[in-house]
Amino acid sequence: MKPTSRTRLAVAILLLGVTAIAAAQDQTKKASPATVEVKLTEYAIEMPESLPAGPTTFVISNEGRKTHSFVLEGEATEEKLESSLRPHATANLEVALKPGKYRVYCPIGSHEARGMSMTLLVTGK
Repeated sequence: MKPTSRTRLAVAILLLGVTAIAAAQDQTKKASPATVEVKLTEYAIEMPESLPAGPTTFVISNEGRKTHSFVLEGEATEEKLESSLRPHATANLEVALKPGKYRVYCPIGSHEARGMSMTLLVTGK
């Protein structure tokens, strides 16, 4: 039996619909920010030293006994937590990372001088 033109049209429409759904799902995946865990303790920041460029959500946890905070500076960007984190608190910071070097540190008192600082390298996509 030969397929009719209606059958061919129905198959073509079905394939277009499936392709459109797949493309929309790909866009959603691409737009979702990467998640990076950051642990703050007494005078240390634990996180990756390099990350790919793009939208990124830093999930910052204070696992220390003192209040800490988080600042990210570089590539014409300065992002910081809205408020300091008390011990055992967690907050998110969303940043659109561009390739380059960033300075990451805790701005509270002498925390940066005591070791709460690092360099983050952001690579191209």
